[in-house]
Amino acid sequence: MGSKLKSIFRYWAGFERILLVSVLLLMISLAVLQIILRNVFGMSFFWIDPFNRMLVLWLAVLGAMVATKEREHIAIDIFRHYSAQGWFSVVSRITSGLSALVCGVMSFHSGRFVYEEYLYQTTTFSNLPAWPFELIMPIGFAVMAIRFAFAVFIVTSQDAEL
Repeated sequence: MGSKLKSIFRYWAGFERILLVSVLLLMISLAVLQIILRNVFGMSFFWIDPFNRMLVLWLAVLGAMVATKEREHIAIDIFRHYSAQGWFSVVSRITSGLSALVCGVMSFHSGRFVYEEYLYQTTTFSNLPAWPFELIMPIGFAVMAIRFAFAVFIVTSQDAEL
C-alpha cells in the first residue's frame, strides 16, 4: 500500500479515536449535568436526554468503526479454530468479502434513510432536523465496508496466527 494511502488511513483512524472519546466524554458530562440539575436545582434542560440518545448512536457506530480498524470486532471464530493454517487465509478473505458486502448494503440503505429524513423534514428535539444526527450511519458503514474490502486483499500475519 502506498505511503500516502497509509498516512490518510492513519490520520482517519486518529480522527475516529478522538471523535469517539469526545462523544463519550460529552455523553457522560451531559448526563452528570442533568443529574445535578434535577437533584440539586429541581430543573433540567429538556434537550439533554434526546441528545444523549443521539450520542449513543454515534458512540455505537464510532466504536464499531474503531473495532473494525483494530480487527477487534465481533467475529465467529469457529473457522479460526478448526481450519488448517493454509486455509485460514482463504476463509478470512471470504468472510471479509461478505462483511464488506453487508456493510456496503447497510451504508446504501442507511444513506437512503437519511435522505428520506431530509426530504420529509423530520425533526428532533428543539425542532432541529434529524438527518445531520443520523449521518454517522451511512458514513460509518461505508468506512467499515472499505476496511473489510481492503482485508480481502491484504491478510496480515496477525490474522494468520492461530
